[in-house]
Amino acid sequence: MVRGRFLFDKEAQKWLPAHEVLARRAASKPDRTSSLPCPAVMGAMPELRSPIDGRIYSDKSSYYRHVERNNCAIIGYDKNWTDHVKSPYDAKAHEADIVADVKKSIEQLNSGTVEPINAA
Repeated sequence: MVRGRFLFDKEAQKWLPAHEVLARRAASKPDRTSSLPCPAVMGAMPELRSPIDGRIYSDKSSYYRHVERNNCAIIGYDKNWTDHVKSPYDAKAHEADIVADVKKSIEQLNSGTVEPINAA
C-alpha cells in the first residue's frame, strides 16, 4: 500500500499525489503578482470635501473630528445605521390612510362617478 498525501484531480478523474495536483493547479492559475518592485501604498481614503464648511480633508481622523465638532453624524455604510436614524414610517397612520382610500373608492363606485374595472 502506497503511503502519502493524495488529492482528487477533477481533470484526470482520479486520486494523484498532492504535489502533482497542486503543481497543475498553480500552473493553470493566472499570475496575480504585480509588476511593481514593491507594494503600492495607498491612502486610507480619497480627499473629501466637507458638506458642512467646504474644507477638504485627506484623512479619516481629522474628518471625523470635524464632524463631531459641528454636532453632526456620519451616516452611510454602517451595518448598524438603523440605530442612528428614526424611521418616519408609522404603521397606524399608514393603515388609516389605506382604510380612508378604500372607503373613498367604495363611495365613488356606489355613487357611479367611477366605472368599475372588469377583470375579463
